[in-house]
Parts: sequence; structure tokens; C-alpha cells
Amino acid sequence: FQAEDGIRDRSPSRGLGDVYKRQLYGDSNSDGTVNVSDIVLLVGAILNNGGSTDGVECGDTDANGIINVSDIVSIVNVILGGRVASYDDATEATIVISDNSLQVEADGLVQGVQLTLSHGADFSIDLVDAYISEYKTSDNMTTLVVVTDGSSSLNEIASINGNCKVENVHVASSTGNVTVEEKTIELANFQVDVVGPNPFNPSTQLNIVVPDAGYVSVKVYNLIGQEVASLVDGYMEASNSGYMVNWNAGNLASGVYIVRAATTGQISTQKLTLVK
Repeated sequence: FQAEDGIRDRSPSRGLGDVYKRQLYGDSNSDGTVNVSDIVLLVGAILNNGGSTDGVECGDTDANGIINVSDIVSIVNVILGGRVASYDDATEATIVISDNSLQVEADGLVQGVQLTLSHGADFSIDLVDAYISEYKTSDNMTTLVVVTDGSSSLNEIASINGNCKVENVHVASSTGNVTVEEKTIELANFQVDVVGPNPFNPSTQLNIVVPDAGYVSVKVYNLIGQEVASLVDGYMEASNSGYMVNWNAGNLASGVYIVRAATTGQISTQKLTLVK
């Protein structure tokens, strides 16, 4: 309950000796005030401790036993005096992954997003500029927290480079958790990516992303425009995850080569360097 003097009783039952009884709502560091220091602690609890409430019990504003982005949104709105956007809070949301971006699509205002992504070693991320934008990467897993000041809804989350998969997601409006109807929708453009070594000797691997079924051609050229290899020449079914293609250039001289992938109305190229 919330006492009239602003002190919150965190114990489920009075008289049980709960050490968190009658501490200030949202005061994660128990210094008697709610400010940005409390937010910093909660971000750290998410990024470093898996959302554990240990040591930040009063930051668990919804008392669900875990720290997540909804708790941060609650404290941001305590500090700033509430959101000012005039449209309704979201009730449903979807995370959208495209070739170079992460987005959230919702039916109203989204004030915060928390994601855990799995990815390869070549993955990189640049979060959108927001009131809070923090992430941590470890062992090919990235956890991020993005929260706005409530003046506008969050849409763009981050720019990304490389493939990733959403392992866990929390989306928050200004008043609580938002139902994520579909965890992710992946949108892909036709493209060729180098996933093997580059520079390489003598072999490397390419990934051909084919969002729509159709004829696909993948050829390799030297710098004077001569075709030196044909890797794909035929019909391919749609695949957002892509097709792995190996190229062995053991019969070619060291140098720079251009791989060109083409399908109806779309072309993608990459530069490869053979070093012997």
C-alpha cells in the first residue's frame, strides 16, 4: 500500500519483520529520495544481474519480484512528473527486425523497451538517442534498455549490423507492461553478406538472403569486370535467414574481388580480399 506520507510498506503482511517495510516507493538506494541514481541502479540490475531485486528491492515498483523496464518507466515518471504525450498507452506491441534496425510497433504509446538478443561475434548495435539508452554485450548476447521521457512514443530502438534473434522482451507503456502479441517480425531485403573470413585464403562463405522466391544469380568479378566464378544461377525459395554459399578461390591470384548477387529488380554486392 501507499501511505499518505509517501512511504510505501513493502511487506506482504505487517508484523513479519520485513526489512523493507515503510521505505520510499522507487528509492532503490534507500537514500530517502527518488532520483536518477535510483534509475542507474535499476539499469545495472537488468544488464548485470538478470533483473535481480537484491539490494534494490524498493525499485521493484510493481512488486513482481523482478526488475525490468516497467520499473524504470515508473521511476522516470515519478521524477519527471508523468508523461505529457496526449495519446493512449499501448496495449499490444511487436518487435520488428529489419536488415539494419530494431523497431517496436504498437497500438499506442510505448515508453520503454527491454530486449535480450542472441547473435554472432560480428554483431554491432547503436541505440537510439533517448532519455535512457544502455546495453551490455557478453558471450554473443546483448541486453538493452531504452526509455523515453514520455513526450513521445518509442518506435526506433537501434541500428544494427549482423543477424540477431530476440530471446526475451519487455515492452512498457507509461502505466505498465504491454502484451507482446508476436515476439518478432523479421523483414529482410535481398542481400549478400560475407560470413566467412575476409580477407581469406583460399575459401570463404557467403549468406544469400532471399525474401521472395525467384531467380537468383551470384557471380564473382575481378576489378576489371571479368567474371571469375558463378556461385548461384537458378531458382531459390524465399528465406529470410539466407542460404550459405562457399567460394573456393584456390585457382585465383591474390587481390580484391566483387561478389554480385542479383534477383528481379534487386542487386547486392560485397568486396572480398584474397590473400595468399
